[in-house]
Amino acid sequence: MKLLLLMTVLMATGCGYHFTDTSKDAQTTISVPFIKGDSEGILINELVLALSASGQFEYSRYNGNLTLHVSILSSGDERIGYRYDRNPVSGKLRDNIVGTENRETVAAEVKLVDNYSCEILFGPEIINATADYDYVDSNSIRDLVFFNSDGKPQTVLDFSLGQLDSVDGGHDDARLPVYRSLAQKIVDGLILRDGQLPH
Repeated sequence: MKLLLLMTVLMATGCGYHFTDTSKDAQTTISVPFIKGDSEGILINELVLALSASGQFEYSRYNGNLTLHVSILSSGDERIGYRYDRNPVSGKLRDNIVGTENRETVAAEVKLVDNYSCEILFGPEIINATADYDYVDSNSIRDLVFFNSDGKPQTVLDFSLGQLDSVDGGHDDARLPVYRSLAQKIVDGLILRDGQLPH
């Protein structure tokens, strides 16, 4: 009879059956499944760090009482900074301009689900984040090379101590900060809603 009662309770729970501490002081456990569009796992790592550092949530790889569903909708890169090019011999300004600064943008859809009631507690919301980065023009000899006191050419990138990079390198370097910013925005949004989350 007890077995039959237990099986009935298990079958009645739509999103799964979990034992949990229902006291008010219990910390909210939250799971984050695979994020569509996050092929390198950067965003999920940053989300786990942000959730853990918040003090409001306890990350649980499996069987959290909440599940945070995230999907990357789009990512883009737009040029936002320019300068005039110069003639490499005379130094005079040319009519054409070259890019010097870009903005990396990412948008994600976020939804928080209560695993016991299957209720959507947050979202779906679209959250955006950006990160700006500078770079040198790989087509400009002036940007890539300078001549030392001996008159020998030296590449700018070797002496920039990481402060200058090509556009491709800058784009790759901006991926971590833009995902970190996105993760923090997501967690901040959850904290603002925390008064309505089950504990």
